[in-house]
Amino acid sequence: MWQSPKIDWHGMVNTVGVYIGDRFNAEDFNRIKNNIEYLRSLSIKMYEEFNIHSLGVDKTPADYFYADEINQIEQNLNTINQNTVKGSYGNTPIYAENGNIMDFIELNRIESAILDIHDKLTNQYEGRRMFEWSFGMKGGIF
Repeated sequence: MWQSPKIDWHGMVNTVGVYIGDRFNAEDFNRIKNNIEYLRSLSIKMYEEFNIHSLGVDKTPADYFYADEINQIEQNLNTINQNTVKGSYGNTPIYAENGNIMDFIELNRIESAILDIHDKLTNQYEGRRMFEWSFGMKGGIF
């Protein structure tokens, strides 16, 4: 099920080094994961079949996020993009355990890309012309 992406992530570090801003949580992870799955389902209605990696069941507030899961989100998004609209959505970082973290800038990039791909795919899907074939017959009469 599609959920509107959050594209207004914000944050900053104050003068004493304390982060102030939005925090990534299970609800955010699930929204991103499920929106990517939705995009894949929409994509294969118009494009050749392709697969993305499953990120399993939805997270709960007690669950942890791991670097490989965030990397998989990035890879899944790139796979959908490369198999469909081929947009330019910035550089994809690689996350490592106890390494760099996904910040509000990266979350805005990811969720904005998801929204853009969604809008493009939806426009393509809804804009396809459907023909009613009658083979020269009008009202069943030649």
